[in-house]
Amino acid sequence: MPNPRLFDTHAHFFTDDTERFPIDVTGAREGEAEVRARIARDPATAERLLALWDQCGVTGGAAVQYNTIYKTDNSYTLWVADVNHHRVSAVLILRADFPGTPKQLRALATRHNVCGLRLFGYPDADGSYPWLDSPAALETWDVAASLGLTMVIMYAPGKPTRAALHRIIALARRFPKTVIALDHCGWPGVENGVAGTIGPEHLELVDVPNIVFKFTQINLNRFRETGIDAAQFVRLIVDTYGASRVMWGSDYGNTKDAYPDMVAQAIAATSLLSAAERAQVLHDNGAKLFADRL
Repeated sequence: MPNPRLFDTHAHFFTDDTERFPIDVTGAREGEAEVRARIARDPATAERLLALWDQCGVTGGAAVQYNTIYKTDNSYTLWVADVNHHRVSAVLILRADFPGTPKQLRALATRHNVCGLRLFGYPDADGSYPWLDSPAALETWDVAASLGLTMVIMYAPGKPTRAALHRIIALARRFPKTVIALDHCGWPGVENGVAGTIGPEHLELVDVPNIVFKFTQINLNRFRETGIDAAQFVRLIVDTYGASRVMWGSDYGNTKDAYPDMVAQAIAATSLLSAAERAQVLHDNGAKLFADRL
């Protein structure tokens, strides 16, 4: 039986052509030498990933800028999305609080196949999030809103979750026409079984309809390691927020699992959904937000 159609909302592309597309692997979590070796050994090029999409029934996806290798130089992500615009669109990474970012974002998004902007980081020592909602960052949000871009947010997991979510809720209400997609489902808990995956802080998002959720292989791997049934989690999150607010992304290029295994696990994780819900979660919701803008 063929796979259901999928749309990959979270794929990281990178190439071993480092002369044309220079890399910056400073501060890489896995170590700079290992990242360089991985680039040479197993590059996540457009040619390789699109062949895997053909193999696995993935109609298209979002090229999410890969900070580990390129930081805020979006050149390769833009190239992939422009050349393959019938299947791929770009989610950029820029520092929203940098003075030149609003102008840069507008220029890139109007000249290239860009569908979103990804912001991520940790709180400062004083608990503030300048990369997310400082006055300077809000100028970038204004530009993104005017362009109809999806804002993709990844905050650090752990204790700051409630503080980060409160700020994201405020942003969602300030920009009600902007869709905010939480990477890795906003870090569901894994300490108290399926029932504990959606905590009180996540329940505060129920009535904020322009916040949506991407579950990725990072979530599925954490669930497997802690004995949580991924299918029960997906059933719970769809029951909590509605099928129209949940979607899948692989995290390919960062998470090391084989792509067909990622697809098989995503399909298995949606096994408790109806056929209509599964179509929304695995394909339709992502395609609506991240499909071709050219």
